[in-house]
Amino acid sequence: MNRKELKVTMSKEAHLCKVLAKKLLKAGLTARNTVIVTVSTDYSSVVGQFLRHALSFEGEICDGFGIDVPYPDESWTERYVYELNRAFDNNSHLFGQGQILLLVEAGVIRGGNYKFVTEFIKNEYEARYRTLALFENRGSAYKSDFVGQYYDNETQDLTFWWEMPNNHWET
Repeated sequence: MNRKELKVTMSKEAHLCKVLAKKLLKAGLTARNTVIVTVSTDYSSVVGQFLRHALSFEGEICDGFGIDVPYPDESWTERYVYELNRAFDNNSHLFGQGQILLLVEAGVIRGGNYKFVTEFIKNEYEARYRTLALFENRGSAYKSDFVGQYYDNETQDLTFWWEMPNNHWET
C-alpha cells in the first residue's frame, strides 16, 4: 500500500487542540466535572496536557492520568491489562464523584484500543465516559464522541511533527 504522509505540524496540532477545547467547554466539560485519561501516552500526551489546562475551572486544572496501550502490531497482553488495572485503581478516587472520564487520543486508527478500554470501564467501574480523537480514521471500528479531523488511513499515513521512527508501525 502506497500511502501519502499526512504530516501534522505543530501549528495544526495546536489549532485542533483549541478547536476541541472549545467543543468540550460548549458541551459542559470542565475541570469541575471531567478527568482526562490520556490513552497511549507516547503519542497523546501533548493533546492530553493541552486539554487538562484548557478545561481549567475557577483556577483548578483538570485532573488526569495516562495509560499505555498496545501498538498496532501488539495485542492486549497480561502486561497491558495489568497496567490498565493499576492506572485505574490508582486514580479511581478522581472519578468516584460522578466525574466524566474523557479518553483522549492523538490518533484513532483502528479503534481497537478504545473498544477495549471502554469495555473495561463499563465492566469494572460505574463511570461515565466520553472519547476524543485529535485525528480519527474514517474506517475506524470505534467512533469517538469528539473528533478534531477525520482522515483516510488507506491513503494517508498519519505522522506527527514530533514523531521519530518506530519499529511498531508498518513501513
